[in-house]
Amino acid sequence: MTNGHTNDYKTNARRLRDALAAEGFDISHAKALELVAKQNGVRDWNTLAARPVATKAEETTSGAPFGVGESVAGTFNGNPAQGRVIGLEETIKPDLWRVTVAFNPPVDVSTSKLFSSQRRRIQMVVGTDGRSRRLTGTETGVMALTRA
Repeated sequence: MTNGHTNDYKTNARRLRDALAAEGFDISHAKALELVAKQNGVRDWNTLAARPVATKAEETTSGAPFGVGESVAGTFNGNPAQGRVIGLEETIKPDLWRVTVAFNPPVDVSTSKLFSSQRRRIQMVVGTDGRSRRLTGTETGVMALTRA
């Protein structure tokens, strides 16, 4: 799925690649895309391509539960959780998103009272409501996050 902002980034990558080639530096198109992503303050091309470009009001109607860089808060396995979205990509299923969250402080992912396992970064599939889902769309109940 391509849209206007993705095409703009790809055009920038082509221009960067051409300019570097003119100076004697040959890079692949994939490398140029990664460099454009870093110039836009994100970690990689996939994150940049998934980044919403709409206003806050338009983001809500676009279907994504939150955007890259936004603060989120809620629960993980019933425990309080807060963090920042560092990755977001659309799945093949409508209204389901793969989100990567950097939690601060770390969250306990264990459901046992006898064991604790802290995680700083978690990737899960969520619905438009910010609740974790299986790719079949059924709710897992593990994570529930909203914009903070």
